[in-house]
Amino acid sequence: MTRAISSFVTKPFSDDKLQDLLSFVTYNARHRWPGVTYVMNSDIIWQLPAANPERMIRLWYDKDPDQSSDAELLGFAWLQLNGPVLMDLRAGLGWKHPVAANMLDWLETARSQYPPAYPWLLELTNMDEWEQALTDELPLKLDSNITFQVSCFDQDVDRAEFLASRGYSPSNHFHYSMLRSLNVPIPSADLPPGFSIRHVEADDFAERVATHRDAWFKSGYNLAAYTELRDSPSFNHQLDLVAVAPDGRFGSYCVGWLDEVFKVGSFEPVGTRPAFRRLGLGQQVNYEGLRRMKQMGMLNASIGTAGFNDRAFGLYSSCGFELIDRNRTYTKTPD
Repeated sequence: MTRAISSFVTKPFSDDKLQDLLSFVTYNARHRWPGVTYVMNSDIIWQLPAANPERMIRLWYDKDPDQSSDAELLGFAWLQLNGPVLMDLRAGLGWKHPVAANMLDWLETARSQYPPAYPWLLELTNMDEWEQALTDELPLKLDSNITFQVSCFDQDVDRAEFLASRGYSPSNHFHYSMLRSLNVPIPSADLPPGFSIRHVEADDFAERVATHRDAWFKSGYNLAAYTELRDSPSFNHQLDLVAVAPDGRFGSYCVGWLDEVFKVGSFEPVGTRPAFRRLGLGQQVNYEGLRRMKQMGMLNASIGTAGFNDRAFGLYSSCGFELIDRNRTYTKTPD
C-alpha cells in the first residue's frame, strides 16, 4: 500500500541527486512491468550531459533531501523547449496527487520564460519530412504562441485524464515503445563478407563520432560529447558496438545500457551510415548487443523510436522487438 503524502519539497537537480533520480526510474519500471515506463536510466544518462540539468530538471520529494537521509523522490520534471517534456510521478501515487499539478505548473511557467518555438515535430509523418525540416531549419523557427507539449502513453488513462483536465489534447505525434525477451533465441551473426562487429577501442573515437554524424542528418555530435558519454559511470564499453567494413570504416553502431537491478537492457542511440544501409548491419549490431546483454545477466531489452521513423520501427521489429505502447504527445496552446 502506498502511504498518503500530502506535503512535498521541490528542489533543482544537482549531481548529488542523480542516484535518487535513477532509483526512482528503476522503481517505476519495476512497478509498471510488464508494461513500459516513461523513462529508463539509459535515457537519463544519454541525455544528461547536454541538458543543462540544474536549470531544466526539477525534483519533488516528500521531505527536504538535504536535511533528511530518508527523503523519498515523488516525481521529476525535465523541461524540453520544443518537444514533449519528460515528467513522471512515483508509481502508485496517481495523477490526482497535488505533486502532479505542481510539476505541470512548474513546467508551464518555466517554458513561458523562453521564446515560442514552432512545434515542427508534430507535423512529421516520415523521415524524408524530418530531413527536409532540418534543411529548412524549422527547429530554429519561432512561433506566435507557445505550444506546451507533454507525453502520455495511450494505455495510461489516469495520466491522460489529468492532462485533459489541464486543457491538453492528444496529437498524432508519438514514440513507439518496444520490448524483447532475451529468452527468445537471438540469431547468429550473418554479416556481409569481410565485415565484423566489435566494441569501440581507444583509437576509434574519431571514426565512431564520424559514424554518428553521418547516420543522423545534420547531426552536431562531436568528440567532446562522445568522450563525456563514455565517462559516465553507467557507460559499458563492451556495449558500444560498431560494424566494421573491410576497409576499416564503421558502417553501423549502437550503444547498449544495462539496468542491473531491473535486468533490462536498452539501446540508445542506433544508427547506420547512408552508404552502408540495406546491408543488414543495423540488425546485426542489435543482435550482438542483445547477445552481450544476455551474457551480462539481462532478461529483457527495450528500444524506442519516433512514430514517423518507419525505417527504425521496421529494423527493431525484425530484431524481435514487439510494440508495447505508443507514447503520444499531448499539446496545449494557452490563450
